[in-house]
Amino acid sequence: MADFKYLVSVVIPVYNVEKYIDLCMQSLLNQTIEFDKMQILLINDGSTDSSEELCRVYAEKYDNVFLYTKVNEGASQARNFALDRAEGKYIFYLDSDDTVKPETIESVCSFFDSVYDEVDLVTYRIVQYYNEKPTIVHYRYMTLLKTGVYDLNDPKNRFITQTHMNVCVKNLRENNVKFDTIKHEDEKYCCEILRRKMKIGFCDKGEYVYNRSNINSVVSTQFSPEHIFETSMKLYEDLFDSFPGKVPAYFQGIVFNDFRWKLMDNKFFPLHLQGDEWKKANRRIDSLLSRMDADTIVLHPSVSIEHMHYWLKRRGGCTVVNTPREIMVCCEGKNILSLRSLKLSKKVKENVTECVLASPVFYHLKKRNVVIKRNGEPIDFSFIDTHTDPEHCDPKELYPKFIVDTDVLSNSVFTVEINSVSYKIN
Repeated sequence: MADFKYLVSVVIPVYNVEKYIDLCMQSLLNQTIEFDKMQILLINDGSTDSSEELCRVYAEKYDNVFLYTKVNEGASQARNFALDRAEGKYIFYLDSDDTVKPETIESVCSFFDSVYDEVDLVTYRIVQYYNEKPTIVHYRYMTLLKTGVYDLNDPKNRFITQTHMNVCVKNLRENNVKFDTIKHEDEKYCCEILRRKMKIGFCDKGEYVYNRSNINSVVSTQFSPEHIFETSMKLYEDLFDSFPGKVPAYFQGIVFNDFRWKLMDNKFFPLHLQGDEWKKANRRIDSLLSRMDADTIVLHPSVSIEHMHYWLKRRGGCTVVNTPREIMVCCEGKNILSLRSLKLSKKVKENVTECVLASPVFYHLKKRNVVIKRNGEPIDFSFIDTHTDPEHCDPKELYPKFIVDTDVLSNSVFTVEINSVSYKIN
């Protein structure tokens, strides 16, 4: 620490958080490490509420708390402003509506000291809280099980996906990586640092308390396709293009996870685009998927079976192999789905019933390969075998559907032929 005035600099962008700033600061005052070993950089980014006045109370009381006020330019510029003034050996980031548990900074810095030459970034546990109650723990902690250094070239670590600011990094002064002024700036920042050594440190002591109750946060207000699609796609295209050959599995995992959660939250499809622009956007999505290993999709711990096969359909490379006893979906020499029967879901609408063959096996088939029969006679059915129509972009729209009169349903036996092999429908 000889070359640094502090052990750690804590960077806190501040914008209209008068309800939260005291909790944030108290979490730093309550750290097990001596408070004067920390440099607290409060960057007031043009707040219009009482945030600046509340921050000034701490800056006037403590010599190691520094308040800077600047015009509003966003969190990235606020963090960059702080980086130019950081005098700590290590740099922590803390959003002003979040907090950290008491043992966090001491534990992370102590671990970082022990692996300083191996890694440039150490992460620690982050838990989302809504109305002061923890939500589901992130799937990355199925991989990050204990304190240590994790090799990001190892495919089994592809789902660590460090995208948030629960990180501690070395202060490299003029060589510090700076934040871009795009959405997903946290993600890009972490990727740029990690790719230097392709290793990440993890400390299992401490916790970043991520407050999702703040309805005015950027995540709550600006993460919709019309705000984020273009910048997200450009970020991921540039990332993939920076690898002339195979994209490392870790970075595949970063991009696929973004696709996955946005589809689940109805924030993925750029429905604000139309015509040729819509088609172009879908080609960009499929181009990124084509550079991913099937395992990146198949092995993801938080993707549903239905969505897994939807993404595999878009990626391409799956085939349906069926015998009289079994229907299989195979990809890259692996059997990823095996069925011995098919089920029919039904929805009654007045005097007719809408029937749906709700199985992801049909994502990998064309209509010409499927024949549906009622009591041995072929019947008409709708089957959308494209994913680039904005009217039918929900994965469930890709299932075969047909209509029958409700009053004859009880006397009907349905079968389906796939590649000329017949199967009874339950």
